[in-house]
Amino acid sequence: MARSSSDVPGGVVFVELIRLAVVVLATAVALDVSARMGADEGAGQLVLTALGAGVGYVVGGVLGRFAQGRISDVEQTLQEVSASEIVAGTAGMLLGLVIAAGVTWPVLLFGGKAFTVPMAVIVMATMAWAGMRLGRSRAGDLLRFLGAGGRLPSSSGRARGSAYKLIDTSALVDGRLVDVCRGGWMEGILLVPEFVLYELQGLADSAEPERRGRGQRGLDALASLQRLSSIGVEVLEDDPGGEEVDTKLLKLARLRNTPLVTTDGNLARVAEVQGIPVRNLHSLAESLRPPVLPGQVLPLTVAKRGREEGQGVGYLPDGTMVVVEQTADRIGEALSVEVTSIVSTSRGRMLFASLLEADDPTPRPRLLRGDAG
Repeated sequence: MARSSSDVPGGVVFVELIRLAVVVLATAVALDVSARMGADEGAGQLVLTALGAGVGYVVGGVLGRFAQGRISDVEQTLQEVSASEIVAGTAGMLLGLVIAAGVTWPVLLFGGKAFTVPMAVIVMATMAWAGMRLGRSRAGDLLRFLGAGGRLPSSSGRARGSAYKLIDTSALVDGRLVDVCRGGWMEGILLVPEFVLYELQGLADSAEPERRGRGQRGLDALASLQRLSSIGVEVLEDDPGGEEVDTKLLKLARLRNTPLVTTDGNLARVAEVQGIPVRNLHSLAESLRPPVLPGQVLPLTVAKRGREEGQGVGYLPDGTMVVVEQTADRIGEALSVEVTSIVSTSRGRMLFASLLEADDPTPRPRLLRGDAG
């Protein structure tokens, strides 16, 4: 529901200022028209001047209320305004005033003041408003340009579209997002919801060493992303409601039509079903991995025991997990293994391999010369 000028702080003053500027401009036009028409300096000129002032009064009031209404509409859409937006909006407004002064100053030196002054007021008000809007919309970029990158800037509700990307906790914990952004594979502005930050903080404060390590790795990745000049990182203060972090992420991505960056295979599938664009880091890594074929021999160091009896697990340089039979007792050894099969999972591919005979310590029966044939 639209509010009247009296309900808005400063609304009446704003409308009357616009009305005054339009009245002065219309009166000056009426005087000029009467002079060009050769009207009498008495009654004729007075009538035209009064007519111009009356038209200006009506038109100015309509124009002022229209402008004030549009400003109120914009104000209502801004649910929360962060300090970074206020600073950037003020800087943009001052820059707009400087540009407007540079444009109108030469005009004020020539011509009649009755024409140039009202026009200068309108131009300066327009440029100041446009500068403030532009400054607030690019608050994060402006603060990074000025070197104020110590704190992650907050993003407003206008952050939407493919230029922005919503970051999941799993993408930060994974750590590869930093290398992807540093290599130029991802650009734009990364939006980190506040509830994702809280989840990372909860992981980092966990008593379990594994969970604590994941949380600290995610916070370190976020700090590394903030230092990159090729992308922007902003905190998204919106909370769409819900208990699960994944549910909140899906709601935000759907409402803003923003791609979701994740390494969670199940979350990626649910997002795709709902029509949300997904940037799955596992899919990207899978497409960039060198091809491995069954029968290929690979050097591998067994890192730990596998789930099944006798299995050992190692990892290739790109992070691919390799399960090798009969190597559970050879942890820490560098071996040569032969790939037997490849399985694709939601978390990427997994290789199964067997130990080459040269590295296999299992004794085999030897054929005696007399047993041959």
